[in-house]
Amino acid sequence: MARTGLSGKWRALLALALLLLALDCAAMRKIDPGEDPKLAADEGLLVLSVDASATIAAVRVRDDDGVAAVLNNQRPGRNVTLYAAKAGNYRWAEMDLVSWTGQRMRYTLTSDEYRFKVTAGKIVYPGDLILRPTSWSSTDFHIANRSLPILDWLEKDHAALYARMKFEYSGLYPDPFPEFYRAARAGNSTPSDKLNDGREPPKPIAVPIAAEVMWKPDRVAEVSLNPAGDLLAETVRDEDGKWGINLIDLVEGQVQRLVTSTAAVDELMWKDSRTLITADDDGTSYTVYRVGGSDNGKRSFKRLPIGGTGNIVDLLPGEANFILMEGFDSRGELVVHRVELVGDKEISGFRTAKSRDRLNVGVSKDIGWYADGNGQLRAAVVIRDETVTLVHGRDGVYQEVLRSQAEGGFTPAGLSFDGNTIYGFTDDERAQRDLVAFDPATRKVSRTVFSKPGIDIRSAIFNEQREPVAARYYQAGRLVTEYFDEANRKLNQTLQAAFPGRTVAVLDRNRDNKQLILWVSATDHPPQLYHLDMAQKRASLLEDVAPQLTDLAFAPAHLLNVKSSDGLPIEAFLTLPPGSGKRPLVVFPHGGPIGVSDRLTFNREVQFVAAQGYAVLQINYRGSDGYGKAFREAGHRNYGRLIEDDIDAAIRAAVAAYPLDESRMCTLGASYGGYSAMVSAVRWPGRFRCAISLSGLSDRALFFTASDGARSAQARPMLERIMGDPRTDMAEMQATSPLYHFHELTLPVMLLHGREDVRVDFEHTRRLVRMFNLEQHPPVLLAFPDMGHGFSDRVAIDIAWTGIAGFLQQNLGSTPAIAEAEAKAKAAPVVVAPAATASGQGGGK
Repeated sequence: MARTGLSGKWRALLALALLLLALDCAAMRKIDPGEDPKLAADEGLLVLSVDASATIAAVRVRDDDGVAAVLNNQRPGRNVTLYAAKAGNYRWAEMDLVSWTGQRMRYTLTSDEYRFKVTAGKIVYPGDLILRPTSWSSTDFHIANRSLPILDWLEKDHAALYARMKFEYSGLYPDPFPEFYRAARAGNSTPSDKLNDGREPPKPIAVPIAAEVMWKPDRVAEVSLNPAGDLLAETVRDEDGKWGINLIDLVEGQVQRLVTSTAAVDELMWKDSRTLITADDDGTSYTVYRVGGSDNGKRSFKRLPIGGTGNIVDLLPGEANFILMEGFDSRGELVVHRVELVGDKEISGFRTAKSRDRLNVGVSKDIGWYADGNGQLRAAVVIRDETVTLVHGRDGVYQEVLRSQAEGGFTPAGLSFDGNTIYGFTDDERAQRDLVAFDPATRKVSRTVFSKPGIDIRSAIFNEQREPVAARYYQAGRLVTEYFDEANRKLNQTLQAAFPGRTVAVLDRNRDNKQLILWVSATDHPPQLYHLDMAQKRASLLEDVAPQLTDLAFAPAHLLNVKSSDGLPIEAFLTLPPGSGKRPLVVFPHGGPIGVSDRLTFNREVQFVAAQGYAVLQINYRGSDGYGKAFREAGHRNYGRLIEDDIDAAIRAAVAAYPLDESRMCTLGASYGGYSAMVSAVRWPGRFRCAISLSGLSDRALFFTASDGARSAQARPMLERIMGDPRTDMAEMQATSPLYHFHELTLPVMLLHGREDVRVDFEHTRRLVRMFNLEQHPPVLLAFPDMGHGFSDRVAIDIAWTGIAGFLQQNLGSTPAIAEAEAKAKAAPVVVAPAATASGQGGGK
């Protein structure tokens, strides 16, 4: 036995030695700052950068033979290391994280975005590996091309190597910027950290409506009418920022507070006329309110939290005291259970349900379920081959009926009462998006429920029998609800006549359709909620959704029908503030650009600008949603080209038809709108006095290597069809990228961007700021830490739009509205402003 033990130990040591030898042969060699390594003919240099907001225990990089490098203890922030590596194929392979409980968790990175290639004789950079924990149990990670900080790091720590070796981004798509920047940087000795700053925005002369007032959160967030039509539940936000659930007795006219909390309520649902169910803002925690009788205007009620977390699958309206819920068990598997709404202090049926008693059987990797009108599970969303897939069936037997597509396809909206039909939307082999019925048995559309030539259907309204009774769409910019039955069509005509010039939509109705809750708004009128009693034929105002705006005056919008340079008809909306004489104009293209549209609704951003006396022009250029498939597809590969021709045509038409000062125009936009603002300033030099970009693209090719829109293999072909392919269309993409035309952007520029933007990475703004500073033409810059693609923080919104107001006023000049606001401000007491959270020092980090 001793001999056997020695033999076993020898074999183990021999295997270990061979493994270490293999690792040594394949391992990368770390290059210290200032070191000048001697590279073999088949070696190159590799920059590995890990940007984490939490400590990563280890990151492994593999080549075709195994582990090539292990990056241990990656601290919060950017961790950059230079290696010598053999030419070949590599990939970011695994990450080891340590949870807050001390548990070590390993994540395997399988997507092709984590693969890269090292080229002999070059410095190769495969993008930053980004890690952002989103909760105690989940983490987001991805690759983002942030080459400019890497170039700065090489210039500082490895200057000799950077000076003599070619730098190359190694990802799925090429990036010409590093060489473009190297050429522009030549001869400029200014330290890179001195080229990151922008100017602070100018202070406005005065702001007629303060940003903190305009963007104060709506008081009313959710409403729900009970089946009997006598009680309305609403979620409201109090002045102190807390949330409350109010119960409004529509018969007695009394308002009662059920609960006040620091947490928002995401949804309100009536199980029956006396049982209200609310969902917390995370959408997974529920509370039941049992509402009793009224005593002197107050109703008794009992509050019962539902134990555990999950989602309600179905309210089971035909079964008293039962609902269907789904949630994940301790093994991470989804379970669906019937939950009885009984309990003394808590409803514990879901928390105590056993996994072995689950109703969802016959499928794996399911993430959500749908039931028919009888409460039977009939459809589920599952993950198959890393694709969201819909399966359909019953009693544990389910068949795949469709898979999600990056573009086109069928989008489910509802399941029929018998569960045999799926209602939804499609434009496949159609001229527009229609409301259709899909037969899961044949996996085909069985009939068209509603279609309107040349108009995309936006949504559908379903009755209690789960049948579609109306379709919603936008026409001439306004929301239209088209009912299929004569009675509701007449009702809709009556509502429109009662509120002329406004959009009226039925938010909710009771079981017998005698009590309705209406949403009423207009471009110049903030939304309001009305209660319509059909029996009494009386509409009563319930709430001003944004009461701080109720007594303020706003500017109306006008519809323009325009033909573009190639004859394509487009719509535009001009918001014209009151006054005499020609108004300065702010051109405000929307984002997207494909599948997004502006509407004739109350728009805070538009009204904030218009309140200063500036007219605002919005354009539904080609690619916008709502006008049919051909119109949407006309925007494909027209970034900076025909899309901007549409905007140009709208500007010309507006100036010809309305009192606008063509000599005082600025352009402002977010996302694609920010890109459009910059590229329009390049195409029409001297037309605009200033350009403002919020979270805007500056480099079309960069979007393919630094955006969540290009991460999936399924989405990339669609993106190539829409934007072009950087591998074959780079010259055209550079020709229409503001970054590569920074010399021509000589007008005042303002850039605003969140540093945590995953849709349009902050690298877009970082690069543009750098190029402007090389020209000694620093832009006005606001860089927001911890902000994403849109600004949701109230302080950030206030800083951003107050800064925009100051920038517009500096470049467009004052107006009577601004002068009047200035006079009022001088007469008012001084108020100390809050500390800023944005910085004009935005390019470097």
